[in-house]
Amino acid sequence: MKAETNLVLKNIKDYESSNNHIPSIVNPDTLFNFTTDISYLIFPLKNKMLSPRYCEENISYLRVQEDKKRIKKIYIPMKCFCDINLHRIREHLNWYGFYGLAFTKEWAMRNNIQPIHYINPSSNFRKDFTKAFNLALKTINLPESILEKNLKSQLLSQLVYMKPYSGKMENRLQKKTLEKCFTDECEWRYIPDVSKTDYSPIYFGDTIIDLGNIKDLSDSMIENKEISLTFEYSDLKYIIVKTDEDFRFIVKEIEKFALPKEELYDLISKIIIWDNDGGDF
Repeated sequence: MKAETNLVLKNIKDYESSNNHIPSIVNPDTLFNFTTDISYLIFPLKNKMLSPRYCEENISYLRVQEDKKRIKKIYIPMKCFCDINLHRIREHLNWYGFYGLAFTKEWAMRNNIQPIHYINPSSNFRKDFTKAFNLALKTINLPESILEKNLKSQLLSQLVYMKPYSGKMENRLQKKTLEKCFTDECEWRYIPDVSKTDYSPIYFGDTIIDLGNIKDLSDSMIENKEISLTFEYSDLKYIIVKTDEDFRFIVKEIEKFALPKEELYDLISKIIIWDNDGGDF
């Protein structure tokens, strides 16, 4: 039995240390992150760094409760990406904005970026998770074994990578709350390890009110390299902007980075002007 266990652990270790990235045949080998304002691209491009922010997630579909009170929302530090082919991405841009950075999926997998799990609220999977999580909340202050501690940690890890099949959310461009099928987002998430910082891995319900403004808390993460995603320009596949004017603006900003000429030209060559090129995808 011990020999079999050691073999399994060795296989897992060999797999985790492998650099063999196998591209998908049906999905893009690219992950996109979009924003509503071109100015938000400058800091990440200049510093080669993407910082997480606390994002509100509606978890009322999970029917999780603490002290008989339903927990309807949580706040998770994350950076979100979509796994959508360029020829199908227009609808996503209409929700999240026409300015974005696209990275190789190989870079994403090296940096602990994970596809999320879309949940059918009526499924047995959801019901089992709810039972287990509610029990974990009830026993959170009780002495626990190493196994119990690890199982609770696993439940929390599952929670931050879960989202319902559909629901309501605000369209960033229209400033309206609309119905949406979330699986259309094909979302991947980067969840930073904040265990060695003053940040919490998750805030439940209204507790964030006691901690001040969520925007201020998120803004404080911007220059924190310890919890941010770093990249090289070689990891970057595309820079997406909307108009010719945007192109001129971002080129001027990139020129301020004082890059070697070859690196400068290579970075500029990655720019896609959506109003001009979007119809070709």
